[in-house]
Amino acid sequence: MSEDKAPETDEGADGEAVSGKESGSGKMKILILVVVAMLGEAGLFLFLGVGADGAADAASAEAKTVEVEPKPKDNEEELVEVEVHSFSVTNTTAAADTVIHISFKVHALLASDQENDFKNAVTSSHKVRVRESIETIFRSATMEDLSDSSLSTMKRLVREEINRVLRQSYVVSIVFNDYKTIQQ
Repeated sequence: MSEDKAPETDEGADGEAVSGKESGSGKMKILILVVVAMLGEAGLFLFLGVGADGAADAASAEAKTVEVEPKPKDNEEELVEVEVHSFSVTNTTAAADTVIHISFKVHALLASDQENDFKNAVTSSHKVRVRESIETIFRSATMEDLSDSSLSTMKRLVREEINRVLRQSYVVSIVFNDYKTIQQ
């Protein structure tokens, strides 16, 4: 009364019966093929310069079109905050039949090794030109720019204008403090 059992079989992709041992062997071959393909792609990416240290043509082209605030290099010292000045400006162009009074303090973030040169330029040699350019930016701003919660456009414009007036890229970022607007 011994019953002989037939070996277990699975149905393959084309409907043919495949034994269990052959099925496991096929899975192993597919796994090896996938691993070899992945290693080949990784080698190709590294060879073409798309790895962690390189930059692909598409990535570098995209980076050129996107404006990014300059960041200090890892070997530079920490950024320091330097107060530029307190401002009280009136904007009559942002909204029709409305006068907007804006008061704020401007602080510049810059590398600590540039702090003394920047303070000297902002408080003495370029003092009036820096203040006038910042006031002009706020007097001609749109209502959308003034009511933006992060003031990102205003920060970018002020940073660019200070660096333009000083003829050197001191400012990495701008911070507004005590920012208040009153509409009349």
